[in-house]
Amino acid sequence: MLKKNMVVITPVYKKEISENEYLSIKSAQLHLGDYDKVIISPKKFSKDQEFIDTWNRYGYTILFLNDKFFINVETYNQMMMNKTFYEHFFSYEYMLIVQLDVLIFSNSLDYWMEKKLDYVGAPWIVKDFQGIRFNFAGNGGLSLRKIATFIAVLESNQLFEKTEHYNLLPLTTHLKNINILSLLFELKLKKYTTHLFRFFYKGQEDYFWAYYAPFFVQEFKVANIEDSLTFAFERYPEFCFEQNNHVMPFGVHAWEKYNPGFWKKHKASIFNPISIKKISNTKVISA
Repeated sequence: MLKKNMVVITPVYKKEISENEYLSIKSAQLHLGDYDKVIISPKKFSKDQEFIDTWNRYGYTILFLNDKFFINVETYNQMMMNKTFYEHFFSYEYMLIVQLDVLIFSNSLDYWMEKKLDYVGAPWIVKDFQGIRFNFAGNGGLSLRKIATFIAVLESNQLFEKTEHYNLLPLTTHLKNINILSLLFELKLKKYTTHLFRFFYKGQEDYFWAYYAPFFVQEFKVANIEDSLTFAFERYPEFCFEQNNHVMPFGVHAWEKYNPGFWKKHKASIFNPISIKKISNTKVISA
């Protein structure tokens, strides 16, 4: 019987499935079989029965959403900061975003949900004159999100001054957004704070949730570097592996982009040519 406290969400914006994307699907089948799995796709695919049948056979329900959200990265970011998107899944406590460049290595989601964090994603890493170092945490490609809290952020009319968190914001890449946030603090608005910030916000959706969401909900909890590292790797996997005491994470995002040889060496079994299990499932959700 499927567990109903968490749903796996996979964005799919094209009909073709590459060989590496099949590996992602296979890893989800192996380790996330206890949970509902949903793909979100543009509504223009809703009449394509072959597309529907393919994903149904792999055990996914399909939610068709407005085509405008699948045009480019910017429109995807807009969707992931849209309250209506999260309201589609309000019956669940958590959602796990699993993009098709993700590999899952274990079923440890009960552990992660028990930590009661609102947002967990792989740590961001920078390489500069100081060497390789962790910058912050919260990559969205493989991320765990507490749905009710995300909705609360998007509905918030409050703004909380968190000096310690504010001082962590990276000036080099977020100066414009930091200036907007500072202006809102000065204005001391009591309404529409989140709406105003998002209206002017320019940046990735995962930056919004990791850096800025905590200013709109007092108890919004983002995973620290240590937890994020245990949850997922992205860039510099060999460095992450060393820093994580030679322990593999729950999963990896963008494995084929950042040192794929590392994963083929340490997780060789997932690259074996085993066919993906086909599961009978014929559900389509209308948005």
